[in-house]
Amino acid sequence: MPGPEPAASSSQEATAQGELSFPPVSRQHILHCSYDYWFPKYRTSCIRSRIIPLTPEFISWLHEDGILLANEGNTNSDNGTAHDDDDNDDDDWEPSFSTSDHPPPPRDDNDVSDSDSDDGDPAPVRQPPDVRFPALHAEITSAIASLGGAVAPKLNWSSPKDATWISRHPNTMKCTSANDIYILLKSSSFISHDLDHAFDDTVPAPTSNHNNNTNDNDDKNNNNNNNNSSSSSPSPDFKHVLVLRAFFNPLPSLEFRCFVKDRTLIAITQRDLNYYDFLASLRPQIVQRTKELFQKLRFTFPDGNFVFDVYIPEADYREREEEAEAAGGREKKVLGRARLIDINPWAPRTDTILFDWSELLEKKVARPLFGFASDLQGEGVAEERECSTTDDDDDDEEEEEEEEEDDDDEPEVRLVEHDDPAAYNFSSSQYSAHKLPKDVVDASLAGEGGIREFAQRWQRITERRER
Repeated sequence: MPGPEPAASSSQEATAQGELSFPPVSRQHILHCSYDYWFPKYRTSCIRSRIIPLTPEFISWLHEDGILLANEGNTNSDNGTAHDDDDNDDDDWEPSFSTSDHPPPPRDDNDVSDSDSDDGDPAPVRQPPDVRFPALHAEITSAIASLGGAVAPKLNWSSPKDATWISRHPNTMKCTSANDIYILLKSSSFISHDLDHAFDDTVPAPTSNHNNNTNDNDDKNNNNNNNNSSSSSPSPDFKHVLVLRAFFNPLPSLEFRCFVKDRTLIAITQRDLNYYDFLASLRPQIVQRTKELFQKLRFTFPDGNFVFDVYIPEADYREREEEAEAAGGREKKVLGRARLIDINPWAPRTDTILFDWSELLEKKVARPLFGFASDLQGEGVAEERECSTTDDDDDDEEEEEEEEEDDDDEPEVRLVEHDDPAAYNFSSSQYSAHKLPKDVVDASLAGEGGIREFAQRWQRITERRER
């Protein structure tokens, strides 16, 4: 995803120093990785989701300082009723602080605040989201109910994983009310990146689809001309969206990141940097399930180079029974169908985890496929095979060649090994670069009273500074 990753690898640091040569990343490639672009294509392989378009007014509200929540009443029904001050409901948090990673938005010369006004008029009273955006608030509430009462939010590319410390459901992205979602969105640096920096360091979209090739040679030839082009503003037809996915607790051991180069699956890496002894025996199943999903993407995703994330859950009871019967009654761990979680750009901003970008960029593909997806759908199989003969007498020889080609295209799978330093978590904690000062964290751990006390203290400090 275009959002920032928790920790930069050595390859990413090398990229910043200009040691790696990436093909130019086009704005169109970033848009193709937006959830609302690819989800309709691969809906049957994804987690149940709802996509809600966001208005410019709501985006401006996300940029504003402070967190003012909706009046949800005592039952989280989002019915707009006011809170009772005596209620012990976590949804009535109203901390008036800004996250340390969010600089205040640029001042508009036309804006007039209470400190700038000559006549001393008080600033207008801020309204909660259910009053300010009633239609959007109602749509979010309805979507939560339709997805089973609990969702995990994200914007076009990024999830607010760095803000789970403030959630009512600690250390998860579980949201059971619209207020839960507002808190995560307003507190996340990843969301801020989606809003303001998704198109940083991109080149203009090609003039035609046929120019949007993923041929590394062509891209590298154009790299010198385009590598200084950069734009953080979205395309005129671009829309920010809120994605709500049905919430579930995935097993971190079964989450994987997969790398596609020239429409070939070249690498698979474990995402969670902990050692799981059972994963080694599942390596063939991991490859099989990932390749099954990849076949749906190979000739339908527009770009030939991209990165996608999958979750491969354990098979259901029926599938386990069938597998045990085929194995002569010996029951073993069986993985079910892979689920597509995300599609990320082929760019330095995407974390390669157990690989280095230098390895992936230099890796040779036995049978590369170039061109836009629409050009390849009808003839992709023919181009891929490039059969040298159609003589029936050579069938056996062709089968042997195809088997060898399949071996050449087998992706490399990397898992955390028992003696791997990554398995001992010597590194800094996840998303540590995006966390907040200790005072803020301590206040959140103290519960509702701590948040309110911190907010009041921060407000007094802010008022003194303004005076």
